Amino acid sequence: MTHETHSPRREEIAATIRSCLVSAIGSTVAADLIADDTNLFDVGVDSMNMTDLLLQLEERFGFTLAPEDLSADLFMRFSNLVDFVESHVQLD
Repeated sequence: MTHETHSPRREEIAATIRSCLVSAIGSTVAADLIADDTNLFDVGVDSMNMTDLLLQLEERFGFTLAPEDLSADLFMRFSNLVDFVESHVQLD
């Protein structure tokens, strides 16, 4: 039986997203303080750095976002963004 919610792959994706997030918002927020239920707007995500964050994620993970993929819900919880990226990453 596997426990998929915290697979090593998911943890790796989450760590990369945290790194991109901290870079994009230019924050002193420690990446390890960003939990699954963290509202990204509460840690400083706004429309300007959201674009930077999404561009970084596209580059890091090798996918292209379609306009219809974008919604405020992506940023309401860190886990929403991890789920989204995980669903778009090509399996090796």
